[in-house]
Amino acid sequence: MATRRLYYDDSFQDNFTAQVLSCVPLVDAEDCGLGPRWAVVLDQTLLYPTSGGQPNDLGKLGDAEVLDVREQEDRIVHVVDRPVPEGRIDGCIHWPRRFDHMQQHTGQHLLSAVFQERFGLITVSFHLGETVSTIDLKGHNLRR
Repeated sequence: MATRRLYYDDSFQDNFTAQVLSCVPLVDAEDCGLGPRWAVVLDQTLLYPTSGGQPNDLGKLGDAEVLDVREQEDRIVHVVDRPVPEGRIDGCIHWPRRFDHMQQHTGQHLLSAVFQERFGLITVSFHLGETVSTIDLKGHNLRR
């Protein structure tokens, strides 16, 4: 079953209810010294996965902290710090992080449009970081 991506419906929503479809331990996490982690799949989610240069959302599923959100084919996998029971669960996103990402992403689109229109420089990639963000451009050398 594909995960319904609620963030496409309303990017300003900050909480949701979903059905936990599975919760399995991630064995590689303990091997890497990260401590125990679980992979949770929901029927729907507001938590955005790492994609296209934009980092994943963080938040909570019940009492569990969401540490990572990954896209695996048509499902979204939430990596959490403790197991969650199957059934209904309330989730929320870390709003300050989401809002910061939304603002930076919008700013990137505006800057990319100016670089292309004014200088003929096409954006080939974008990285949104916690303290530094970058836009990679394809084109001639900017020095004159």
